[in-house]
Amino acid sequence: MTSLSYAFSRQPNVMTFVSPSCSIFGLLAMPRYMVIKLYMVKSGTHGYGVITMRTLVKKFLPLPLRVRLKKMWYSFMDLCYPRAAKRVPARAETFIGEGNFIWIGDSFFRTLKKHGLKPEHDVLDIGCGQGRMARPMVGELTGRYCGVDINSDGIEWCKSQYDDVPNFNFRHMDVFNPLYNKGGTQAAQDFVFPLETASFDVVFLVSVFTHMRGVEVENYLREAARCLKNGGQVLASWYLLDEVSTRANKPHIDFAYNLGENSRTSLKCTPEAAIAFDFDFVKSLYQKAGLEIIAIEFGTWARPDSQHMLQDLIVARKTDRKA
Repeated sequence: MTSLSYAFSRQPNVMTFVSPSCSIFGLLAMPRYMVIKLYMVKSGTHGYGVITMRTLVKKFLPLPLRVRLKKMWYSFMDLCYPRAAKRVPARAETFIGEGNFIWIGDSFFRTLKKHGLKPEHDVLDIGCGQGRMARPMVGELTGRYCGVDINSDGIEWCKSQYDDVPNFNFRHMDVFNPLYNKGGTQAAQDFVFPLETASFDVVFLVSVFTHMRGVEVENYLREAARCLKNGGQVLASWYLLDEVSTRANKPHIDFAYNLGENSRTSLKCTPEAAIAFDFDFVKSLYQKAGLEIIAIEFGTWARPDSQHMLQDLIVARKTDRKA
């Protein structure tokens, strides 16, 4: 993938000489931040970006087929360019999304520190996956880290990789999700986190609410607030629908289908693949949970000129002791 991406960035017309099959593999597996960068570079001279081609591929190939094709491509890359970094899963075994595992983890760790994370803080990572955000905290965090996820394979992998880090622990939550835990026995809208009230300084959820329905998000946000110490902060990523994002000319994700009064999805057949929420609705959820929004970083998905991550990020502080 490295050589293919390099070729794309150096040769404006390289797509003419790459076979259709390789193009499909490359577009499906290419990190989102790189696709956006390529689109911004190419659109100025050709008026037709790689992001448009990728959108077409995603539109006409069903999700299960895209997943299989990506896995095949990643298996090939693992064979040619195996990952040697500690606590980094092989590409073909990574289920937590696209992009550079190390780069994304390191980048979000810097975001956490920018918003006040201190080494002594107790941290809750909801939707920890395979430890993408946990890895850069090893050796930096002296407080307690707790990672929870609904995917049992990810939790078991993390337990095997972090067994030598005494202040890190991981717990499985058997919550149903049509993409990540089809066999889950508990409903997300009713689930109570198996964690003590007011026990964490920082709670964060990265690409969690983007795969959940409104009633499920409301409960998770309320539970996150319950687990926070008074004055603690929660950082959560979203796809927010406001005046700017809904009028974006070529957003990275097209939320074309209504899911209800307050949300939209990019895939009608698999809504949980990507869900966006009305910004006013999201703000009302924070108020209900006793959380005061103190910062918003709008992502590049609908604002290509943004200097932040792909998704929108909301930083909020717990203000209500009864939340």
